[in-house]
Amino acid sequence: MSRIIDERGRIFGKVNVVDILVFLVIVAVIVFAITRLTGSSSHKVPVSVQYKVEQVREATVDAITATVEAGGRVTDEAGTVLGEVVNIEVSPTVEEYMTPQGELKEFESPIFKDILITVSGQATVTGRTARIGSVQLRVGKPVTLIGHRYEVKSTIFRVDF
Repeated sequence: MSRIIDERGRIFGKVNVVDILVFLVIVAVIVFAITRLTGSSSHKVPVSVQYKVEQVREATVDAITATVEAGGRVTDEAGTVLGEVVNIEVSPTVEEYMTPQGELKEFESPIFKDILITVSGQATVTGRTARIGSVQLRVGKPVTLIGHRYEVKSTIFRVDF
């Protein structure tokens, strides 16, 4: 034993045992971090995402409709291309009001519209998480959509793989 580890705790008189242990711990932490950040396996899949935009005026509806006709792409605030707009569905915003009789009734707004924007793109799936760029595709997640002539706040309404 004395030939391998000397009185100062060095292996073969050159490397300290504590230094080797610290080095191995640092390497293990780096390997763990790289594995966690890159994921074990990821692959790209085509995805169709519906974004719901609520309570917008007719000018916004017109700008979004023009994007569909031109086959435009949409991005998020960070500039990540989310995909191509393939369809929009416009419906009047439904608002609830109390009637004089004390009943709660729904009425269509004469001013505001709701829009469902369907976007086709490529998502990266890692484990149980799907994302386009840095945007995680989860129903209910707020996303700012930026098109050619518009920028609107939306919510992910549906995700289809």
